[in-house]
Amino acid sequence: MHAGLKKSTFLVVFFATLVLATNVFSSQPQISAATLPEYNIESEPAPVSALSYVVFDLATGEVLAAKEPTTVRPVASVTKLLTAATLVQTGDLEQVGTVKWSDLASEGRAGKLEADDMYTYRELLFPLLLESSNDAAAFFERVTKGAVLTEMNKLANSIGMIDSEFSDASGLSDHNQSTAADLKTLLTYVATNVPYVLDITTLPQHLGTYTGWVNNSPVQGSVYLGGKHGYTTAANRTLVALFEETFATESRTLGYVLLGSADLSKDTALLRTFVHQSVHYE
Repeated sequence: MHAGLKKSTFLVVFFATLVLATNVFSSQPQISAATLPEYNIESEPAPVSALSYVVFDLATGEVLAAKEPTTVRPVASVTKLLTAATLVQTGDLEQVGTVKWSDLASEGRAGKLEADDMYTYRELLFPLLLESSNDAAAFFERVTKGAVLTEMNKLANSIGMIDSEFSDASGLSDHNQSTAADLKTLLTYVATNVPYVLDITTLPQHLGTYTGWVNNSPVQGSVYLGGKHGYTTAANRTLVALFEETFATESRTLGYVLLGSADLSKDTALLRTFVHQSVHYE
């Protein structure tokens, strides 16, 4: 075949392929800013005691309000949300372990565990999350020979919690530190990939083999979709929580992260009031 004809044939095939590919691509749903729900914000939130906070839309990641979101602060027992997520993803929850006296040496008696009681790892997630049992956290550190802590930090790093570090599974250590922005990342990850953990935190109570555990969250209610709170002297009061918020046109799942709060119930109520009064989805 003549060289010019070969070249001409090649160009025809090339452009036909290009047009086909373009048509196929253009027929696929395209994600753009226009596909995201639109909203407007009329005013800023009222002052709250929390030193840092983030309010965000879970589905889109859009931040609706924030204060010092990248400042590193102690997080207290919010740590246990990461502990539980790590255990669910990396451990065998049907393993059985015996509570030891050393586990009970942890600060506080939340969880009401007793020496020589035997539990599956799954069952001990309930006192860990509902009553924030430090004894349960100590149990998990002991039976995993510290591996749970290693895996917690690996998970945090892998999901982009770039300013976070964890020194124990309970949150008692002041070296368990993060930012409101990083905890937004954690809450989003858990809601998307380990919803079982959040499901536990919505239960009003759970009856175990030896005792029962009651949810002590200060913000639980009918539209509460789960989370975790904590307190230490250094951290003051901390919270990550999801709520189903209702707007004129639709309902949205919003996340609330607070660090260094003097009053979680009041601060959360103020931020939710801001959402209801000043944020409008269209």
